[in-house]
Amino acid sequence: ELKEFVDKLDAPVTDSLMGKGAFPGTDPRYTGMLGMHGTKASNFGVSECDLLVVMGARFSDRVTGNTEKFAKNAKIIQLDIDPVEINKNVLITEEIIGDLKDVLKTLNKRLKQQNHAEWLEKIQGYKEKSGPFLVEEIYRQTNGEALIVTEVGQHQMWAAQYYKYTKPRTLLTSGGLGTMGYGLGAALGAKTGCPDKIVV
Repeated sequence: ELKEFVDKLDAPVTDSLMGKGAFPGTDPRYTGMLGMHGTKASNFGVSECDLLVVMGARFSDRVTGNTEKFAKNAKIIQLDIDPVEINKNVLITEEIIGDLKDVLKTLNKRLKQQNHAEWLEKIQGYKEKSGPFLVEEIYRQTNGEALIVTEVGQHQMWAAQYYKYTKPRTLLTSGGLGTMGYGLGAALGAKTGCPDKIVV
C-alpha cells in the first residue's frame, strides 16, 4: 500500500531510524534517513518541499532539530494510528487517524496519478553528492542481503543512511535508547536465528 501510494504521488521518500525497511531503500525515490543523522537529500528535501506527508512518525528531536524551523515551507499531513501523536511535537496542517494499511488503501483508490519529475530530479542531485563509501561497499559485497547490526555512534547512522534495506528487521539497532554493547549480542542472536544469512 505504501509503495503504491508513493508511485501514485511520485514523490521522494525519507525515513527515520526506526522506520527502516518499511519502504525499499533500493527504490530510486528513496533519499535516505531524515534529521541530524540524515542525508543531505532528505534534509534539503523536507526543508524545501511544499507538502510533507508523514506516516507513523512522531517528529523526534533527532528528526526535526528546531521544531519552529522544521519543514517551514510545507503543509504537513500526518497519518497515525495514535491521536496523541498529532500536534505533539510539530504543528501540522491536516491529520488522518487510523491503521496505515487501511488508510492507504482508501487514499490509493482516490489519488490520481501525479507527476513530479522536476522535483525528483532536484532531489536526485542532492543524493548524488553524499554517501560514505564503506557502507555502500558492504551493500555491494553482500548484494543487499545481509542482516546489519550496529552499536551506537556514527557508524549506526551510516548503516541506517547508506545500506539500502528492502525488508523490515534487517537493520538491528538499539534505536533511541542508545544502548552500548547491543551490537555483539544482537549479531550473535541474528546469526543463530538466521544461520544462512550474512550478518555484519
